[in-house]
Amino acid sequence: MKKTPSGRRAALEIVQAVKGASSAEPLSVRIGIATGPVVVGEQAGVGDQSKLAIGSTPNLAARLQGLAAADQIVIASSTRRLVGNAFELADLGEHEVKGISEPVRAWRVMAVSTAASRFEASQGAALTPLVGREQDIGLLLERWQLAQDGEGQVVLLSGEPGIGKSRILSALHERLEAQGAQALRFQCSPYYLNSALYPSIDNFERGLKFSRDETIDSKLDKLEALIVTQYGRPIEDVRFIAALLSIPCEDRYGPHTMTPQKHKDETLRTLVDLTEAAARKQPSVMLFEDAHWADPTSLEALDLLIDRVRNIPLLIVLTHRPEFLPKWGSHGHVTALNLSKLTRAQSGAIVSKLASGKALPADLLEKILAKTDGVPLYVEELTKSILESGELKEVGDHYDYAGAARSVSVPATLRDSLTARLDRFPAAKEIAQIGAAIGREFSYELIAAVAPHTQTELDTALNQLTESGLAFRRGTPPEAQYIFKHALVQDAAYDSLLKTRRQALHAKIARVLEEHFPTTKDTEPELLAHHLTAAGQAEAAIGYWQKAGKLALKRLALNEAISHLNHGMEIIGTLPKSPKRDGKELDLRTPLGIAWMKLQGWSAPEVWTSLHPALGLAKSLSRHEALVPIYNGLYSTVLVQGRIAEALDWVNEMLATAEASGDPELLIVGHRSACVTHFYRGDFNRSREHGDRVLALYSEEKHRHLADIMNTDPKTGVGTHASLGAWMLGYPDRAVQLSDARDAHARRRGHPFDLGYALTVGGQVWEFRCEREPLLARVEEAERLGRAHSLPFISEVLAQRFKGVAWLRAGRLAEGIPTLRGALKRWNAGGGGLTMPYFQTVLAEGLALSGDLEGGLRLIEDSLSQIARPGWEERSHLAEVLRLKGWMLQQQGKLDAAEDNYLASLDVAREQQAKSWELRTSTSLARLWQSQGKDKEALNRLKPVYDWFTEGFDTKDLIEANKLLEELAR
Repeated sequence: MKKTPSGRRAALEIVQAVKGASSAEPLSVRIGIATGPVVVGEQAGVGDQSKLAIGSTPNLAARLQGLAAADQIVIASSTRRLVGNAFELADLGEHEVKGISEPVRAWRVMAVSTAASRFEASQGAALTPLVGREQDIGLLLERWQLAQDGEGQVVLLSGEPGIGKSRILSALHERLEAQGAQALRFQCSPYYLNSALYPSIDNFERGLKFSRDETIDSKLDKLEALIVTQYGRPIEDVRFIAALLSIPCEDRYGPHTMTPQKHKDETLRTLVDLTEAAARKQPSVMLFEDAHWADPTSLEALDLLIDRVRNIPLLIVLTHRPEFLPKWGSHGHVTALNLSKLTRAQSGAIVSKLASGKALPADLLEKILAKTDGVPLYVEELTKSILESGELKEVGDHYDYAGAARSVSVPATLRDSLTARLDRFPAAKEIAQIGAAIGREFSYELIAAVAPHTQTELDTALNQLTESGLAFRRGTPPEAQYIFKHALVQDAAYDSLLKTRRQALHAKIARVLEEHFPTTKDTEPELLAHHLTAAGQAEAAIGYWQKAGKLALKRLALNEAISHLNHGMEIIGTLPKSPKRDGKELDLRTPLGIAWMKLQGWSAPEVWTSLHPALGLAKSLSRHEALVPIYNGLYSTVLVQGRIAEALDWVNEMLATAEASGDPELLIVGHRSACVTHFYRGDFNRSREHGDRVLALYSEEKHRHLADIMNTDPKTGVGTHASLGAWMLGYPDRAVQLSDARDAHARRRGHPFDLGYALTVGGQVWEFRCEREPLLARVEEAERLGRAHSLPFISEVLAQRFKGVAWLRAGRLAEGIPTLRGALKRWNAGGGGLTMPYFQTVLAEGLALSGDLEGGLRLIEDSLSQIARPGWEERSHLAEVLRLKGWMLQQQGKLDAAEDNYLASLDVAREQQAKSWELRTSTSLARLWQSQGKDKEALNRLKPVYDWFTEGFDTKDLIEANKLLEELAR
């Protein structure tokens, strides 16, 4: 054949060859093998022609796939319909062709398609006839039109396995594609239930087509072309998708500085933004298949997208089984569509189509309809099983029984039917079993490495499997991917394996993954863990479950991390007791406790149940390096609940262990914990002593990593409680100096949570000094910081708590009361009890100032009850709680009771050497006595306390005390 130039001109010349063979010939295609472009069209060919009869449309797609890698191919309109989405095509437009009245449209085959689902992979294949679903398709098309009018829509398509959910998606895709729409397809998998954002990762990898040896720079270039050039998003967003795909990018985009939570939130935001950008660029439908197998982080992304989609021209169709309970049904733009079973007439229509219109014996048809009960997949598979059985014969326009018994064995269940079909193809069945052990989808490269077959045997078996319709192929070997037609097909193949054979297969799959796909260890350790678990190789599996858990924890995919680590814990129980086994359990329990702490807060019961046994293991193994996160977690869960006295027991044990082991980090954590605990016990001097020990041991460079374990830097934590303690001990100016030094350290340290903690909890110094403006400035900064770094505990709990206090101090009761009450409710809902006595008392004061003295006193009593609770005993603010109770009783005219509470407050303040509390209460008591004409007693009570002070004379407490002393001295 004469070589033809490439390009548009060549395409036109080849298309002109379409006209040729007689239209009376059977449907066939002549494939031209040539060095130049090749046109493949119905009943026409060029070059060295070889006639290929089309027995089924997959044959055409398969043959074209074989040619696509080597030749340029141009196809015409009818062939375009036959090959469906098997290829990526470049539209060459319409051309006038000699001998043809209408213009002919042509497409150049650019590459084999990376179709997103089993139905895209089989767009030319003989799919189940779509029967009885026009009403459902109609509803989807109505929602599509609403979406295109700017009212984004979501349809939750539910139904039992085999009911036809994915078949409907395929039909919808086909119709919308004809209108120029693009489909964004996301496929969930039971093998990736706890692989964070697996559907999104799979979507990107299919779209970007990374080769195994592709360079990092090349991958980043492709990402930038997609995200920045195609979708117009900022280049900063590339970092998040690169990290999602495990592509190192720090060399190009600089070091990573975000908190893990902020990075996760920005990743989810980027995914939603890209979906929106795609929908605004081109009419789009998002098809999210099998949501019942979605990982928790993908569901978080869906939450964000479904909330936003009402303002995006996008239709989302999400399929799921009935056991999945979506939480989006209350949204006005979300429609639930539950697929019903087919009627007997509709099921009969499917049987008729599969039998090419030839009638089956009436009694056999009745058995099929009764057995399949309107489930389309069951109808299809049972009918195919019977037609393939050889127990029927074609007689003219109908089928009759082949044997004298005039009967056909009918499989009892869909599983039996699928198994019977597999049994008829022994070579395909063995390959299906191996593929089923790999997963719902498997690559040619992987199964070739696992299967003990020659290439010819493997190719023959895979062809049998795909030609039977039990699996679909995407691409061409060795790049091909195979997808089981339905999860039930995979289950049937897998269940037919003997246990020993299963274990051997999983062991070999794991070995092949480790040897031939080494990146799997780092990017998908949970996949190796799954196969090793199924292989019965417990010790190796545990290591990978632990690695998968830690990787998910690093990404803040907390539910996934907990699931991986719990899988490892389940296997631990099967191992015999030994130090090695205990070490593996310790390595699982420690990150598990941390994951629970991050997911549900310090006080979650799972923190205790994970870490308390870990402590015993660490001690028995002398694993001192493991003690810091364990002790910190156990201590924190007790402290945060408000169990101060119990927390002190943990502090003492921590310090004793640290002294015995000589571990400097544990010693720092122990003294920091002691500083905090003694502060809340009301022993401010002892708190200061432990704080000084921390500062003597602490190195900013050597110990900066401790903030990642404790959330706050040890020096920041000590500085916070040292400044608060200094005020209570009667040094208001020194408290400010310590506060400023701590803030400077936290800013230099640059840890967002640490700085937010310093600005809020540390900012309480300004609340004590009654200087609301500096307090409010710090609170607002912390609020911005928390929201910028996705730290809701900072922005929505701590910042709101102190904002409420600042507003109350400013007299803005209508704003301050609900703000403080809401923050305390959120804190308490997460199990937090620490600091509740004081902040409830501040809220009580606000209620009293608004006229609700009874409500205020009830809160005071709640606070006193918590303080008095055995094992709790949070006494740092007890003097102030008692003073404010006395003040409220005084407002009610209960002067004796008020005096008793003032005197009790003074006893506590003196015991604690808390001169600032003592001064404040002495002033309140002196005012009471002044109102009773006891000026001398009042003067004698207040003057010695005031005279003790050497600083802070410009603060409100000292100014008011001095003014009262002047009045009493007249």
